[in-house]
Amino acid sequence: MAYSLKLASLALAFVSIAVAAMAPPCAAQNSLQDYVDLHNAARAEVGVGDVSWDDTVAAYAESYAAERQGDCALQHSGGGPNHYGENLVDGT
Repeated sequence: MAYSLKLASLALAFVSIAVAAMAPPCAAQNSLQDYVDLHNAARAEVGVGDVSWDDTVAAYAESYAAERQGDCALQHSGGGPNHYGENLVDGT
């Protein structure tokens, strides 16, 4: 009985490894462009134009996130001189 349990455990381990090895790779976002490309692919499916990465907008967003880090308040930033906006949502 103990031999059968060990054999079954070993077989399960081999099957688990084989299944994990056959799993397809995911579309990980390893770079900013990977993220933008995947986002644009989703937008294309619904007929919406592409977006592009903008370092100025990214810096503004990072700066505003740092301001909100202490209280996590969902408040619009006011947009600054370039009138940027945010989509804010709160969930339970």
